[in-house]
This record gives sequence, C-alpha cells and structure tokens, in this order.
Amino acid sequence: MSQFHCSCGFAIDHVEELADHLHQVFASDDDIGIDGRTHHELTDADPAKLACVCGYTANDIAELDDHLLIAFITPDAIGIDGKKHVLTDPSTRDRWYVRRTIDE
Repeated sequence: MSQFHCSCGFAIDHVEELADHLHQVFASDDDIGIDGRTHHELTDADPAKLACVCGYTANDIAELDDHLLIAFITPDAIGIDGKKHVLTDPSTRDRWYVRRTIDE
C-alpha cells in the first residue's frame, strides 16, 4: 500500500512525487497563484539559495516546493481539472491535509 493518497485516486510512496502531483493539478499555465502574483522557481538565482519570482527564498527544495503549493492550492482544494485534491488516510474515511497561508 502506498504511503500518500490523494482523494482523486493518485497514490505514491515518495512525498516529492506527491508534491509534483499537487503542483500539476493546481498550478495554472500562467503561474499566477491564488494571491494574484506570479510564482515559479527562478533558474538564474544565486545557486546557494532557491528563489521564487515573487521574491520568496528557500534554503532547500522542500521549502520552495511548500511555498509553491501554498501559492497555488485553492481553499476549496479543487484543481484545474475540476476534481478535489486532498490527502486522504486510506485506513479511515476521514480526510486530512495541512494548509498554511501564503505568507508563512
């Protein structure tokens, strides 16, 4: 059984691939986040720091991934595919997920 499950049926053992799934279903083609600002990784940033075009900097890729997910995941968790995407615990019927504000 996979460790991470999305309510859409996607299941995976690696958290990085779960983050990739969520980014794909929430990020718009124009990279405009739910705050109205553009969010995407700067490829020409200082190699010692990871950065988003909005000015956010991160110490590691997981931190930058978290920022990007917070920037794109809508409060209702409905992706651009029209489906709800929330983490689920396959051992119970309860759904759980953590959502922080974009400024955290």
